[in-house]
Amino acid sequence: MKGVWNKILNVDLTEKSATTEHVPDDVYAYFLGGEGLAAWVLHKECPRGTTAFDPANRLTFAVGPMQGIKQSGAAKWAVGGISPSINMNAGSAITHAFGIEMKQAGYDAIVVHGRAEKPVYIVIDDDKVRIKDAARVWGKDAYEAHDLIQEKEGERFEVVTTGLAGERLVRYANFQTAHKSFAGRCGFGAVMGSKLLKGIAVRGSQTCPIADPKANDALNKAINKRLAAVNASKPEQFRISHLGTAMATALFAPQGNLPVKNYRLASHPEGEANLGGQSYVEKLNAKPWPCRYCVIKCHNKCEVKHGPYAYKGKGPEYESFAMMGFNLLIDDQEAVAYAGELANRYSMDTISLGGVLAWAMESYEKGVLTSADTYGIDLVWGNASAMVEMVKKIGERAPGLGYLLGEGCKIASERIGHGSEQWAIQMKGQEIAAHNWRAQYISALNYCTGVASGPNHERGNSQHIWVGHILLPEWGIDHVENAERWSWEKAAERNAKFHDYCNVINSAVHCKFQEFASYNLTDLLGTINTCTGLNWSQEEMRRCGERITNLQKQLNIRYGWKTVDDFSYPRRFMEPVSEGVAAGKIPTGLEDAIVDYYRYRGWDDGGYPTAAKLKELGMETIPG
Repeated sequence: MKGVWNKILNVDLTEKSATTEHVPDDVYAYFLGGEGLAAWVLHKECPRGTTAFDPANRLTFAVGPMQGIKQSGAAKWAVGGISPSINMNAGSAITHAFGIEMKQAGYDAIVVHGRAEKPVYIVIDDDKVRIKDAARVWGKDAYEAHDLIQEKEGERFEVVTTGLAGERLVRYANFQTAHKSFAGRCGFGAVMGSKLLKGIAVRGSQTCPIADPKANDALNKAINKRLAAVNASKPEQFRISHLGTAMATALFAPQGNLPVKNYRLASHPEGEANLGGQSYVEKLNAKPWPCRYCVIKCHNKCEVKHGPYAYKGKGPEYESFAMMGFNLLIDDQEAVAYAGELANRYSMDTISLGGVLAWAMESYEKGVLTSADTYGIDLVWGNASAMVEMVKKIGERAPGLGYLLGEGCKIASERIGHGSEQWAIQMKGQEIAAHNWRAQYISALNYCTGVASGPNHERGNSQHIWVGHILLPEWGIDHVENAERWSWEKAAERNAKFHDYCNVINSAVHCKFQEFASYNLTDLLGTINTCTGLNWSQEEMRRCGERITNLQKQLNIRYGWKTVDDFSYPRRFMEPVSEGVAAGKIPTGLEDAIVDYYRYRGWDDGGYPTAAKLKELGMETIPG
C-alpha cells in the first residue's frame, strides 16, 4: 500500500533501546493509520490489566496516509494509549508540523513504552534514534522545555513537550508542540510524566511515495482554493480565519449550546458580549497563526500588552474560553486568555480544567468547600483572579485542594462527598466538553456511547449536525429539521455514522475544522485513494471507520468497561433550564436511545459487539 512506510519505531525507555517493526498492509487497509493504528498497537501489546501509568502502556504518536501532502488540514497527527482520566483506551489529535517530520523520518508511528531511570527526551533524526538526559529541562514549563530542546538539537527539529502538570501526573495533563497546538484530552501528558519522558524531537528528510501524485496534487489545489473561497465568503463574525474558533460564540449562543455556571443556566449575556466575537480580536490583538499548508487558519497568536494578564502567545480556542469563561461566569476575556496560557505552560486540558473549577466553585457556593480548603481564595462564581490562582495551584499540584482537583472532578467529588457527585459533570472519569445536551439531545447520546476517548465531543461530533450545520450527505445524513435536535428519531444512526466518520478522519489523519469551510466526505475519500491506491468506495471507507469503532469497543471491554458505565450520566442531564430556546428541554428517553444505538451497531442490548457483527466486519481475528 502507498502513503505509508509499513514501519513503526518502538522505543523502550526501560531498556534504553529503539527498534523498528514492520507492519503489514492489511493492518492499514483495516485501520488506516493515526488513531486506528494506535488502537491496533494497544490491542497487540497491552493486555487486560494494563493501566495508564503502567510502564507497559504504549504511548503511540501516529500519522496516517495524508501527512506530507500539501492539503489544508493534513498537518494533523494523532496520539493514543491508555488514558489516566478514563482508565481505558483513548485518542487525541494535534496539529502543526511534528507529524509531517515524523512521516519524513520514515515512520508511521513512534511507540513509547517502559519507564526511564531518570528524566529523558528522545531525539529522532531519520533512522538515528537517541535517548538523552533531560535533567536540564525537567521541571521547566512546556514552552521552556520545547525551546531548550530545540536550541540543543537544532531549529529544524519539531518538538513535543509536557509541563509540570505532566510531570506531576495531573490526570488531564496534555502535551504541546510549537507553543500552539495540544493533544488536549485524556491525560497523555501524564502518561509521558509517568514514563519520565519530557519530550520528543524529530526531523526527517524522506518522502513517502503516494499512489497517484499527479491526481493528489490537482485535488489538493482544488480543495485548498475552494476552502479559502468559502471561508472568505462568510460574514466576518463567522469567518474562522478572522476569529479562529472564537466565532463559535455567535453561532452557539442563540442555540442554547453554551455551558453556563456548570451547566445550570441558559445564558450569560455579559460573557456573550465579551468572550469570542470581534472583542476577541480587539482585546487580545489576535492574528492568524496557521499550521503548515492550512488555508482556513483557525489558530491565533494573541498579545495582551498591559495589566495583570499580560502575555503573548496562543489564543484560547472556543472550548477553552467556554469552559474557563462561560462555565465559571467569568466575562473578562483577558483573564480567561491568561488562565489558558498558564494551563498551556503547565500542560493542562482546559476543558477538564474548566470542569473541575466549576465543580469546585459550586462546592464552595454550597458550603461543601470552605476558604480553609481553598487556601483562602474566594472561589465564587465570576472571580477571575481566583480562577487564575487555582490554575497555578492545580498545575503545581499544591498539597490539598490543588492536588485533589488534579485528579479530576469524579475522584474529587467521591473523596469530598456531601452530595458533590451530583454536580460533577463528567462521565467515566472525564469532564464533559462545552456542548450543551439541552440544545441537541444527540450530544447526550454521544457522551454516553463514545468508545474512543470517553465523553469526547471531537470523537463523535454529531452535535455539529445542528451547532455547526455539518452533514454527511454521502453517508445518508443530507437533511435535518431544526426540531429534530430534540427528537430521538434517527439519532442512533446519525450518532453511529459520526463516530465512524471521526474514526476515519482521525486515522487518515485530517483536521475536522476544515468542515467549516466545506470539506466533505468526497474530498476525504478522494484524498485517501490518491494517497493509498486503495480505491475505496464511500461504503468501504465507512466500513473502515466501523472496524476502528469496534476495535476501540473491544479495547474498552478489555480495560474494564461495563454496560452500566454508559448509563451513569450526570444528574444534571435531566435538570432543565427555565429560559432560552432550550427551556424545559431534557433528554428524556436517553436510556432507550443508548440501547437503540447498540442495536443499530449490531451489538447486543448490553453494548457488546456480537460474533455476527465481528464476522461481518472480518474481525474474527485482528490482522497483523
